[in-house]
Amino acid sequence: MSAGKLRFGQKLGWGIGDFGFNIYWQALNLLLMPFYTDVLGLDPILAGTVFLAASLFDGFADSVIGAVADRTRSKYGSYRPYLIFVSPLLVVVFMACFIGIDAGQGGLFAYALLSQMALRTVYSLVNIPYSTLSARITDDSDTRSQLAGIRIAFAMLGGITVTFLLPTIVDALQGEFGGNGNIPYIIAAGICGILSLPIFWICFLSTSEPEQLEDANPEGFYWGAVWEDLVSVARIARTNTPLLRVFGCMIVSSLAFTMTNKCLTYYINHYLEAPELRSYLLPFALFINMLFCPIWAWAAQRWSKRQAWLTANVISILGYLAFFLSESRDPAVAAVMLGIVSAANAAYVVLVWAMIPDTVEYSEWTTGQRHDAKVFGIASFSKQAALGLNGIVLGLLLSWVGYQSGSEVQSADAIEGIKSIMTLVPLLGILLSALIMWNYRLDRTMHAQISRELVERRAAGQGG
Repeated sequence: MSAGKLRFGQKLGWGIGDFGFNIYWQALNLLLMPFYTDVLGLDPILAGTVFLAASLFDGFADSVIGAVADRTRSKYGSYRPYLIFVSPLLVVVFMACFIGIDAGQGGLFAYALLSQMALRTVYSLVNIPYSTLSARITDDSDTRSQLAGIRIAFAMLGGITVTFLLPTIVDALQGEFGGNGNIPYIIAAGICGILSLPIFWICFLSTSEPEQLEDANPEGFYWGAVWEDLVSVARIARTNTPLLRVFGCMIVSSLAFTMTNKCLTYYINHYLEAPELRSYLLPFALFINMLFCPIWAWAAQRWSKRQAWLTANVISILGYLAFFLSESRDPAVAAVMLGIVSAANAAYVVLVWAMIPDTVEYSEWTTGQRHDAKVFGIASFSKQAALGLNGIVLGLLLSWVGYQSGSEVQSADAIEGIKSIMTLVPLLGILLSALIMWNYRLDRTMHAQISRELVERRAAGQGG
């Protein structure tokens, strides 16, 4: 492991990977719910239940995937092989998510659930090993903040690409397929998915795993390993307090961040009554996120990760209150409000992924083993749990305010309800995240001390 600084090319080569991942993640996050309700005609509550059930399944799968990745050994390392050998399957399952079947609400629900479970599982098979690499390629806390800033900037660029390109391709192909409204989505998903593959290959070629940590985790696949890994996960949860705080913040802040973005399509179509702006305002929000990623990474290095988080909380609270209180339906005003909350929301994604690698050393410090991918598997579960909770909450709230699936005309109550959902629910999440983050104590000083002690332990172990 490099205790010093990485070359810029190494940082860029690893960070660019999240461009590829967010082609899938942002489509899942921002486009799939409206596809279920407005294209397939699935009831909002059933659509939300798909997200919740798929997330619960994925939470279990992510823990297994993290354990498997930790135990993997190959000439390419433990984590890098997944970037090239599993990623092509992502394109296939991504396209499958946009297939529509004529089987009533029950059949649509079942297919949407199964296809989303498949997408999430294959996504995690590639993403968890990728994320784990950030804890392997450097042990410097400030460098990890830089990596997180670069990674999330590319993540937002990937989101901009898919939220602009996929709807644009769909709109261009709609006339060619008449009543087969889902076929343009399948083609667009295939085109977007293929764009991700060279990105994963670049990431694979730009990274390496340090030989001195090759045996830092248990290896081998046998029945007893299942119990060993379950015990390890339970021990991590019991002893790694900083990790639990990060996960708590991850869930509530993701609920806020995702609720805003997932409601945005509904807000544009019905509150602004400007569906033609969908291909512009969705990418605009992600573009603002991308611009502010390096700023929040700098803030984490200049102050601390905790202080940067709490500063973003203040901006978010003011922004969401202003957004809720504004009665303007002018797209320019909406863009300003959206820009404010998006600038602050960028902090949560950057800081979460900057803090998680530090907790890997904390775990090794307290338990004697690193469990890199297990930590990131639990992190992925937290992210998926937030998305699932978001989906069911959004479905229930849309139904409660009277939103009618597939209808181009909504009631005044439903339209006002959409705006309230995308501002007040995130506001609650932001307030909760501030409470959880208040007592986070794993700063750069403590992490540097832990890292020094671990180096001494490893040296003593090798000497013995």
